[in-house]
Amino acid sequence: MMTVIRVAVLALATIGIAACLPTFEDNHTTTAPVPVAAYVEIPTPFAHAWTEPSHPFTGAAVIDIDGDGNLEIFVGGGRGQADMVLGFKDGALADRTAGTGLASVKPATHGAASIDMNDDGWVDLLVAREDGLTLYVNNGGTFSAQPIPLTLQPDAVPMSIAVSDMDGDSDGDLYVSVFVTFPAFKSATFNDPAHAKANVVLRNDGGLKFTDVTKASGAMGTQNTFHATFANLDGDADQDLVLSQNTGEIEIFENKGGGTFTPVPTNSGYGFWMGLAVGDVDQDGDADIFASNIGTSIPDFLTSGDLRADQRQNSNWILMRNDGNLAFSDVTESLNLTGYGFSWGAQFEDLNLDGRIDLLVAQNYIKWPPHKIAPLPGKALLQLDAPEGRGFYQVPGLGLDNPLFGQSPIIVDLDGDGRADVLWLNMNGPLRAFLNRGAGSYLTVRLPDNVAALGATVCVTTTDGRKRSRQVIASTGLMTDPTPHVHFGLGAATGVETVEVITMDGRRTAIARPRINRAVTVSLP
Repeated sequence: MMTVIRVAVLALATIGIAACLPTFEDNHTTTAPVPVAAYVEIPTPFAHAWTEPSHPFTGAAVIDIDGDGNLEIFVGGGRGQADMVLGFKDGALADRTAGTGLASVKPATHGAASIDMNDDGWVDLLVAREDGLTLYVNNGGTFSAQPIPLTLQPDAVPMSIAVSDMDGDSDGDLYVSVFVTFPAFKSATFNDPAHAKANVVLRNDGGLKFTDVTKASGAMGTQNTFHATFANLDGDADQDLVLSQNTGEIEIFENKGGGTFTPVPTNSGYGFWMGLAVGDVDQDGDADIFASNIGTSIPDFLTSGDLRADQRQNSNWILMRNDGNLAFSDVTESLNLTGYGFSWGAQFEDLNLDGRIDLLVAQNYIKWPPHKIAPLPGKALLQLDAPEGRGFYQVPGLGLDNPLFGQSPIIVDLDGDGRADVLWLNMNGPLRAFLNRGAGSYLTVRLPDNVAALGATVCVTTTDGRKRSRQVIASTGLMTDPTPHVHFGLGAATGVETVEVITMDGRRTAIARPRINRAVTVSLP
């Protein structure tokens, strides 16, 4: 959304009704008895410090720094604040930055992504900052910085990075989401071409050398973009692209092969689209899309800005069901996701291990005064068949509330037990970490964090005959890159018959009867 709603706040102060505006939300609870996973918070040493005139965002990426199989987290600092690497130790997250080469104080860090970019078996790190884009090459646990040249428009700053093999040559190309700078930002600006900043598409030419192919790709975007995610939306042999834009419609681009894309209409309405979660909500084998928005927190008359009469304003969250052939239906209302307030990053994950993916959404706007007085709790919503109907519901007892200025949830197995733990990345506040102590059955599939795994489909067949599938999708949330591993809650199943991984080029790897309640490692051919 808007980094500063200067006009809105001024209007409220002038007419003296700021405290009277609606910041409440609908309370979508259920009367059904629900088995609930239990999450326990653990200490962390990092707190993000925001300093104007930078944007208030930070970035984070899950990464195996030293190749030992344990996952660490890179978290970006604000302007003048050092970035940090954290790892699990003695029941807490501890600072693991020393000796990595990732500790220098820089301009504010925004987005981050981790992946093995040079196929040497070590996971590298990409970081977007106010001063540009840097690739940190992993040399066996220590990193060397390699700036990546970016051609940006005036008053533009890189926000986040997404990696995909866009052109099918087996290496990682880069999509850089770009935003107008903090000093040049104007709120609720939908139709000023000079205010919208073009994203950047970088083709990997090998040897970690990149060429700007933005115009030739056809995927530049039409507005300031917070975040981009690649996912195989149409079931072919490549990943398509979804853009979450500040003042526009959600943009989808179909990958036509050879590094070229064509736009797909979404009819999402013009909103302040922010975080992206992509996953198979209805388990029909394709990827559905959730995008966050300002919701009920700010009245529409304060956020309509320069919208034209022919442009439909939409302030609600949206869940777009994939109906095949790149056609999508808005199922937000039918799945009980209306009536919620201002939100940022989002992630899908099976929080209560019942076999269905649930939804985490970060909330609260740091520049909206009512959220400083009465903050929203953040959302951990379970997908349930309830007496009130199938949909997403708030269920007491999860232990995942986050009434801070949340930026994004992050999914990662912190303690190595195979269960999906949760981080809340916060703006101008502490990173919070929650260990999953749920009693349900589960299986985690550990995949290499490399380009070959992107877009792969992981299929699990349980002993009760049910089949579940997940797609390997990186860079979800908001300026974040969660775990490369895929987690499955098993519900009532007592075992797993097979795990099969199908990569984008059609190669298949299968494991028969893996033990459950742990992680299984799959090496791709």
